Amino acid sequence: MKKLLIIYCSIFSFSTLFSQEDVTLRINHLLGNDQFLFNTEHDNNLSQAFMVTRLQYYVTRISIVYDGGQTLAISDDTVALINANDGAYSDIPLGNINVPNIESVKFHIGVFSPVNNADPSLYAAGHPLAPQSPSMHWGWASGYRFLVYEGKGGTNFAQTFQFHALDNPNYFETEVNVSGQSFNGGTYISIDGDYILGVDNVDVSSGIWAHGVNEEDLDVLINFRDKVFSASPQTLSIDQIKQNDVISIYPNPSSNGLFYISNQDDVNVSLSITNSIGKEIKKLNNSDAKSFHINSPGVYFVNIISENETIQVDRIVVN
Repeated sequence: MKKLLIIYCSIFSFSTLFSQEDVTLRINHLLGNDQFLFNTEHDNNLSQAFMVTRLQYYVTRISIVYDGGQTLAISDDTVALINANDGAYSDIPLGNINVPNIESVKFHIGVFSPVNNADPSLYAAGHPLAPQSPSMHWGWASGYRFLVYEGKGGTNFAQTFQFHALDNPNYFETEVNVSGQSFNGGTYISIDGDYILGVDNVDVSSGIWAHGVNEEDLDVLINFRDKVFSASPQTLSIDQIKQNDVISIYPNPSSNGLFYISNQDDVNVSLSITNSIGKEIKKLNNSDAKSFHINSPGVYFVNIISENETIQVDRIVVN
């Protein structure tokens, strides 16, 4: 089963409401021309063979450039924790918006200040900024790990390397010139992440551990800013859009706050319903519940949990 991206985002309003559609930023996970897989052998530009064992990073403060240079900033509540092993790609829903003639997408790797230096325990379990295992938080002074890139290199892959990039001055923005692809009633902004380029000109053969702000970890972060991401030449197909959801929740949006749960395969899961800032407002066992009700209008997230792991996240709206 494809693991779902950990993400939270919010819906927001615009003065121009016509021609709106759901827009999604898709990041395809690659190692060169190959789909990303842990523990597979690849060479960087220094002809050093290496394997990746862990790769995670935050994507925040996204904006879209469209229609002759206009810029639309997506809400700061849209925070995604990308795990390169989530599957062939990770999708970040950007909302139902009007952005004709998309020209590029901008985003930051990391967590912006002052959120970066806030208390992660304030977020509900399942939120990308909540405590993670393995940890994505460095400590009060330095905040979150923006990027974690770990692997093995050297003779017989006996050397372990770790690059943990962080610190507010290293909160970089990257821009990818890319057009949107209209598909199935929505628009996809599809970009490739070639993670081999993350270790361009970085020694992965001698067991370097760089946990800080201005050593090889910074070189890797700069590579992510300048080299890793590019417009995807792939054309979307229906197979790439289908979601292998465990349960379905409907209607969405709901006009009266009443939602129904469909679990045709009778998968044993529990549901944790949170608001747009990650606070849990309701929890229920799906084996017993066929519906639930939310009193207040707004955007909410239904976290579907199996064996203590979030396997699906659905965004729902109460009008």
